[in-house]
Amino acid sequence: MILRLIFVSKKEYKWIVAEELPPWLMPRKRKEYDECIDEFLKSGLESARVKISDVKPKTLARILVSRVKKKELKDKVTVALRKDRVYLAKP
Repeated sequence: MILRLIFVSKKEYKWIVAEELPPWLMPRKRKEYDECIDEFLKSGLESARVKISDVKPKTLARILVSRVKKKELKDKVTVALRKDRVYLAKP
């Protein structure tokens, strides 16, 4: 058993608070990204707006680009960010 001693300073600081760093949590992987790309490929559309909530548009675009690269679909799908909206298109 490992005991952790937490050092709490009695000195008052102006700009900082003596506090232990919380453990880093791995973000969970979401299936929606791959499902979104697969749904677009099966739809036959030339372009479509992506509608995944709780993710900022820039982050969503970056994640979709990385998923397209990982699945080796660069020649079939393009990710575009226009006016804070993410689109999938065929090149």
